[in-house]
Amino acid sequence: MRIAALYGAHDFRIENTGRPVYGHDECLIQVKACGVCHSEIHQWANTINGLDYPRYIGHEVSGIITACGSSVKGFNPGDRVAIWTDHSGYAEEVAVKANRIFPIHDNISFIEAMAEPISCTTNGIILSNIELGDTVALVGTGFMGLILLQQIRLKGAGKIIAVDVRDDMLKLAKDLGADVVLNPLKDNVASRIKEITNNKGVDIAFEVGGNQATLDMASDILRMEGKLVIFGYHPGERIIKDLGYWNWMAFHILNAHFRDMNKILYGAELGIKLLNQGKMNLKSLITHVYPLDKIEEAFQAAHDKPMGFVKAVINFED
Repeated sequence: MRIAALYGAHDFRIENTGRPVYGHDECLIQVKACGVCHSEIHQWANTINGLDYPRYIGHEVSGIITACGSSVKGFNPGDRVAIWTDHSGYAEEVAVKANRIFPIHDNISFIEAMAEPISCTTNGIILSNIELGDTVALVGTGFMGLILLQQIRLKGAGKIIAVDVRDDMLKLAKDLGADVVLNPLKDNVASRIKEITNNKGVDIAFEVGGNQATLDMASDILRMEGKLVIFGYHPGERIIKDLGYWNWMAFHILNAHFRDMNKILYGAELGIKLLNQGKMNLKSLITHVYPLDKIEEAFQAAHDKPMGFVKAVINFED
């Protein structure tokens, strides 16, 4: 079996190893696709002290069940599935517990059926408790932001404002249902949002970009007692520039990162259900597809984000 091992910065190596051993409550999955996650890029771009190398990363996996353990119920070899795993996804096979497996319909392609990111967005939406008619801003409209946008529409938001520095992402956001798109390099975002909201600010601001600039902007455009949803992944240090202002504005700060496995699996189950029902479109977001032996190129694209880039996926299909 082939698997990608990360030995350090810009140093993926394709290794041959034995097939995974699966337990009585697990299934063996023939991997068909694994998405490149934003949260993995920093450990590829730099060798990080404190992390053990080689690392066997990859967690946005879909594929076909090839074998089931003796106590597994409800799944059979040949089933098309998305799975939740926290490692070893860039491999031809992976073993996973049956309660972390989610069926996908025949019309759903493997490259779009990623349980982990869909779990994250679904749980983030639940946490935010969007109400009918709310004005919601997405500060950062990459892959995760564009999934969030579709789910925000499902919740009945009155107005969705997409903010990003890339015009190609804003066009996608508009196509997927954003009412207003703003580019901070061209627009005075805070001023425009004051005009749109009668000088109040948005009801909910999702910080999705995972950097200091998006964190600052999300708080700048939020109304008093609004909800600041910190969704973006933030490796490294970040600061709150004016805690006194946040305190005075009585912001509700929501950390949309989850560690409770039951909650994670619930989000994956519900999110994949919505995908199967055609309530979300992820296929149009998969812009860069690579075979396993081109995994370095996949990570470079995810790091550089060339024009038109939304999501890179490693494809194991022939």
